[in-house]
Amino acid sequence: MKLPITILLFACVLFMEKPLLTAQVPCGGRSLPQEQVVLHLDRNVCLAGETLWFKAWCFLDGGLKRAMSQVLYVEIFDESGKAIVRQKHLLKNNTAAGSIYIPEDVPGKYYFLKAYTRYMRNFSSGQFHYQQLVIANPYIENARISAEEQAVSGQAAPRSSAGEVRYDAGHPIRISLAQEPFLPRQPVTFSISSPEQLTASLSATVRLKGLGNHPAPQVMRRNAWLQASCARDPYCQSNAFPGAYGEVANEAWAAKPPAPEGEGVEWLPETRGLTISGFIQNDREERAAGVPLTAAVLQQEPMVHMGITDETGAFTLSLQAMQQQKEVFVGTPEANHRVFIRNDFDTNLPPISAVPLRFDSSLHQLLSGLNLHQQLTRAYPAPTTAPVFQPEPIGMPSTNILGPDRRIVLADYIEVPTMAEVFNEITTGVTLRKSGGATRLSVFKPEDQEWVDHPLVLLDNVPVYDIEALLKTDPALVEAVEVFHSDYIIGDFTVEAIVAIATQTDDFAGYQWSEQVAFTAFKAYAVPQPFEQVVNTEKSHYPDFRPVLYWKPDLQLRSGQPEERITVIAPDRPGVYEVVVQGFTPSWEPCLGYAAFEVVQER
Repeated sequence: MKLPITILLFACVLFMEKPLLTAQVPCGGRSLPQEQVVLHLDRNVCLAGETLWFKAWCFLDGGLKRAMSQVLYVEIFDESGKAIVRQKHLLKNNTAAGSIYIPEDVPGKYYFLKAYTRYMRNFSSGQFHYQQLVIANPYIENARISAEEQAVSGQAAPRSSAGEVRYDAGHPIRISLAQEPFLPRQPVTFSISSPEQLTASLSATVRLKGLGNHPAPQVMRRNAWLQASCARDPYCQSNAFPGAYGEVANEAWAAKPPAPEGEGVEWLPETRGLTISGFIQNDREERAAGVPLTAAVLQQEPMVHMGITDETGAFTLSLQAMQQQKEVFVGTPEANHRVFIRNDFDTNLPPISAVPLRFDSSLHQLLSGLNLHQQLTRAYPAPTTAPVFQPEPIGMPSTNILGPDRRIVLADYIEVPTMAEVFNEITTGVTLRKSGGATRLSVFKPEDQEWVDHPLVLLDNVPVYDIEALLKTDPALVEAVEVFHSDYIIGDFTVEAIVAIATQTDDFAGYQWSEQVAFTAFKAYAVPQPFEQVVNTEKSHYPDFRPVLYWKPDLQLRSGQPEERITVIAPDRPGVYEVVVQGFTPSWEPCLGYAAFEVVQER
């Protein structure tokens, strides 16, 4: 189903003289596709050094039946626009599930989360998904944070019920849960079902009441761009838009085409996964079209990608699946050209009005409990747990070039003073030639009985174009020379031969790079952490003050699976805990189920 969408989009980019990017501008009588991201967190209140879990949906033209983008971008930033978290996650079947670690050194205040795809950057950033977070850091003093002078009640929290969250749109989810209070460490079992025949993708969380998506009214008033995302979240909507305003907010469920920014499709959708993009300029500082380029990932095995700039001098290269941060090289063999790599994260932020974070009695109580739990987990051994959310491993090929046809280890030969002698005297099948005053390497292909005059030359798996500079390398710093005389198809290009020099250093043996190449720290897919559910604390002597008891991002309801039964262990901390189930049908109809139970001290 992806192919027609991709063909349509590229046809618009290539054949429209000035491709206007608006959902109402046709291309061959059809509109461009529109994406919308919605993200649910296990909670919106946490401490620095803790981990949040999330489930995200990426809707294409208001549904989940077709897919386009495969990369989700997630950021957390403060009122100054400074990002404390930047992550990429793999979108599979229009959904993603992962975790977000909050750095230990961030100050406590209001933060904002945003989620989007690369393709959505062509449109107004006001269409991104946003949420408000409260992050506290008990180890960093911050003058912006102050506690209100209110006594914290020592009484037990009041009883709660399923009807406490107002919900007026979409499909209700039934949660069957006993209403009598539970004792600490007692099993709490409930079932999740739908009163109607329903196919839905859901997330489920069980957490201490008050940790959910409750945007502070003063933050919402002063940052109106938060309201649209909240209106698309049934749980947030029921808390932030009470009364008549909730009816107005429900209208936000209709997918509206965002306003375009600019006149061109600047950010192509990542239909194959991770990409790196930028442009190339010539010596007159003009964008250079039709210029070949090569990207390489700095690692032990070669991973090389090749492309060519378009008519505007821009390039977009697809990269293989990778995790964490990688150093990536992009270069062109054209002399007197410069490579510029674009920031792959969005830098356009909405206008942010800072609001000081003030602790009222309820928030003070919540954060005190979180702080106690954090100290307990650091001081005592972990209880018996079982994974509820186990991230799927990402297939990560370490190379797209197989082993060499010949490998010459220089230590096996007598020392020679120059790399020119290494190539001409030691490395059989490789020789140096001069043409037009330039020096190049040539490789002999025995199967074809001919010489290849322009092989791909790699230095520690990174392409080099200046052979004269390469010849200045000290042979004593070189471990081996590898020769590949087999053909390799890399993208739309065929490489007939490769010469790879492996050094014994971590600085390319002192090779001097020119402006025709660029290096960048590239963020690949984040590594999600599993969510572990406590399954037995009956015989444990250690206290249990968990704020989040359960998180399952891949809950599915369908005709063949109409009910899901879940059991959690009540923690030692008394209070009201809520069960929140939320998600969507394939046609973007919201679903919400809510219930609550109370944990009381044993009398």
